[in-house]
Amino acid sequence: MNHMMIAILGGGLAGLSAAYHLNGNNYLILEKENQAGGLCRSTQIKGYTFDYAPHVFFTQNEYVLSLINKLLGNNLIQQDRRAYIYLNNVYVKYPFEANLSVLPGDVISECIDSMLNRDDKEPKNFKEWIYATFGRGIAEHYLIPYNEKMWKYDLSEISLDWISGRVPAPTVEEIKKGASGQQDKEFGPNAQFLYPKVGGMGAIVKAFSNKLRLSLNSKVTRIKHKKDEVEIGYEKDKKTKKMNVKHVVSTLPLPDIIKMFDDASEEVIKVSEALVHNSLVCINIGIKRAGISDKHWVYFPEKKIIFNRISFPMNFSRFTTPKGKSSILVEITYEKNSRIDLEGIKERVINGLIDADILKENDEIDVCDASYFRYAYVIHDLKHKKNVEIIHKFLKEKNIIPVGRFGEWEYLNMDKAILSGKNAVIKLKNVMK
Repeated sequence: MNHMMIAILGGGLAGLSAAYHLNGNNYLILEKENQAGGLCRSTQIKGYTFDYAPHVFFTQNEYVLSLINKLLGNNLIQQDRRAYIYLNNVYVKYPFEANLSVLPGDVISECIDSMLNRDDKEPKNFKEWIYATFGRGIAEHYLIPYNEKMWKYDLSEISLDWISGRVPAPTVEEIKKGASGQQDKEFGPNAQFLYPKVGGMGAIVKAFSNKLRLSLNSKVTRIKHKKDEVEIGYEKDKKTKKMNVKHVVSTLPLPDIIKMFDDASEEVIKVSEALVHNSLVCINIGIKRAGISDKHWVYFPEKKIIFNRISFPMNFSRFTTPKGKSSILVEITYEKNSRIDLEGIKERVINGLIDADILKENDEIDVCDASYFRYAYVIHDLKHKKNVEIIHKFLKEKNIIPVGRFGEWEYLNMDKAILSGKNAVIKLKNVMK
């Protein structure tokens, strides 16, 4: 094996992007699944196209935008977001705080009054930030219950270093305007988004991986750093293999990669085990009835409903769903290491969809397919920054560049994951000069 070879661990978006930007053949991607893409994979079932986890594509980065256009050409649809929050049996347009007019009068007054009388002390964590930014009404009716349900983690233990640009924060004037039903403004970076016409989000993965050197069904099991090279042990098709390389780009989750070394210090092991994330179950549902909703996605803050968000692939692109039918992608997050009963969850999801008036009792269900992701959202707890720095320093000493959501251990969107892979190549080229 060529000594200058670069191993890329994991064929999710960041790993694929790193390989694409290496623009040569001196690398190999090791991917443990039988297809590349990580959380951005898509699957075809009975004529439906479902994403494994829901994504829409949006970016403020000109380079990434031009790259996606180059990769997908005319296989892209641009859409204006139609997102809602389902609360008190009504649909409130997203973002909640800018579109209060459909709620009961007393709820609207409470939201506006408490917004005007916010506590102006400097927030130290996510929970305090919600109260300080939006006031008690908006916090307690929507933002706190929704975020508790989604993160499955104490909000006062979540830091503020991930929020910038993620949570829309309309002004008091804009909130009042929305409360009177005259909102004419859209908020947030995904107010317009792109989605592949055919092939689901997996179309981006396919376009990337077309010409790349991928070894599928290749699960990395151990990593050993020698003087000036790294030995990677992996299992492929039940055979144990190894490769010696000069450099490694890793998208593997930090808690997992640390377990692959036999010389990680106690401190590094301890902080890797302290990193926080949640897990995700996605249920893909096909229904034998057309047009069950005109929305793109809906948030569910109420505890009585099991899921935190659902989306409707048929409204992202009509080519995802057979004629005369509808499709739903349901998300439920779980605390890390929860025990999961997929069959039981399916039943609760169908009942929840009937309760929320999205499905009818007599709807015929064509597909009900469940998948589980151990690593879903990275949680920026209060020790996040310090712990990640310790692990990254350890990896750097071993000639390993961590990339992507689980390698950087950051809440990255698709565009940032693509840039993360590209930036790794810039670092590599500097080292290899």
